Amino acid sequence: MRAALVVLALLASSGAGAQDFPGFTRAVAAGAHPAMEVLQPHPVRLPGFPTTRIELRAGDCGPPCPADTERAELQESGPGLAPGAPVFTALSLFIPRGTLATPDLTVTLARLMQGETVVLAVEWRPGGLFATGPALGEDRLIVPETSLAQRWHDILIDQLWSAGPDGRLALWVNGQRVVQRTGPNAAAGAAVRLAYGLSRRPVSAFTARTGTRPPTQVVYFAAVRRDADRGQVDIDLRVR
Repeated sequence: MRAALVVLALLASSGAGAQDFPGFTRAVAAGAHPAMEVLQPHPVRLPGFPTTRIELRAGDCGPPCPADTERAELQESGPGLAPGAPVFTALSLFIPRGTLATPDLTVTLARLMQGETVVLAVEWRPGGLFATGPALGEDRLIVPETSLAQRWHDILIDQLWSAGPDGRLALWVNGQRVVQRTGPNAAAGAAVRLAYGLSRRPVSAFTARTGTRPPTQVVYFAAVRRDADRGQVDIDLRVR
């Protein structure tokens, strides 16, 4: 992999360039293609909402690069979310019709992390988009494959991370609540941080089956926000 050809650059924390969620670094391969802000005629969620185009090519990987993985992500680098703080996190994503599925790979589009431990992830697998992770205790289909491509999907996470009984996790997708859990859902003391983009593994399984490297994949993200007030992060679902 081209792990040596990597750039880490702190995204600006002001306004549109930061997608309303400051404190992200680019964990991507070198070059302009992995992550860029775009306008129409690219897909945009709503006029005025900044939209980020993430492109992952074969061999790309941002640091630190796990084994057998290709990755282009924006990773939260600030203090993160302290356990015990009730808050809403929102993001919208769009998979173009020309972006091919990779059945041998688990493609992670967003993940909430405590250190190196994933507590909640949104993954693209055969069948559609799934929510998964120890905070859920199961894999939950949230967007079926037949409804996945060529449209925006709005994800809202209502969360209170806790090692105790006051923990709370609810997940809304396109205005419908698909998950609701209470009780312990995170370790005590460690902040929770967001990463989003494209991360796929195990690359060797795809190559062994097909004899080729994985195809280039593109996903768009918009309206990435976090706030204690749901009204500050929830997108207008009437506009699709």
